[in-house]
Amino acid sequence: MKDIKLKRITLPNGETLGYRHYAGGERVLVLVHGNLASSKFFAELIQALPDTFTVYAVDLRGSGTSTYNRPLDDLRDFAGDLKLFADALNLKTFDLLGWSMGGAVSLLFTSSYGYMVNRLFLVGAIPVSGYHSYALDEAGKRVKLTSKQAILTDSTKQELARAAAIGDKDFYYRLWDSAIYNVKKPEPEVFAVHVEETLLQRSMPEVYHLVAKFNMTGSFNGLSMGTEEIYKIQVPTIIAHGKDDLLVPADAAMFTQACIGEHAQLVIWDKCGHSPFVDRLDELTALIVA
Repeated sequence: MKDIKLKRITLPNGETLGYRHYAGGERVLVLVHGNLASSKFFAELIQALPDTFTVYAVDLRGSGTSTYNRPLDDLRDFAGDLKLFADALNLKTFDLLGWSMGGAVSLLFTSSYGYMVNRLFLVGAIPVSGYHSYALDEAGKRVKLTSKQAILTDSTKQELARAAAIGDKDFYYRLWDSAIYNVKKPEPEVFAVHVEETLLQRSMPEVYHLVAKFNMTGSFNGLSMGTEEIYKIQVPTIIAHGKDDLLVPADAAMFTQACIGEHAQLVIWDKCGHSPFVDRLDELTALIVA
């Protein structure tokens, strides 16, 4: 069993980020979690990796053991924190893996600081044109929410925030069981930790607005005009996605590959949902080690 240390570091912008660190060999890997998660979700992956890897799994601002002193305006705030984090630890170059929303953060980081990224891994990453919220109109038709106010006041988002605020573990057990762990369940003790970590997040539901306006394409997505930054990604990129992902369809991964072009490799796994760390741990580990 590896000795994974939980540490904290204060950044120049006043935020203190918690992170999990395993001091292995010369290959450095930085892990970025998604929404409703934390660095703890990478524990099994860190254990599965060979000792040749030194791993840093960061808690994003407002999640896990990190502070939330400054309100978030954009997913770039996370990417900026990540740059300050890497600089503070004197990390010059490394492999970067982003899961779900963390994939978007990792793409934004790489588009600006690609010289620091050896390889980019996108695991179940949200669409590069934004991850949208929807509500039902009076006729029962899905309607895209196209303003911050509409997203923040949406009944579904308010219910997520309410459950987190009162520590409603049963609510999040049901959510993770149906939406994330729809293929394979983690061990009961691991599942319990995941739910506890979800309840630590303080940046909800505003993060849902940030992922909706996130847009690295060249088109308007209903909330924001794209920046075309996706076309700046020139580092080797491995895109891993589950065919049975209920939150982010595999089409999103295909689109990301098409945007990045020759620098991107796409792997889509059967019998895999939104968490390959549970459904395809061996295969994901092999991708990283290769």
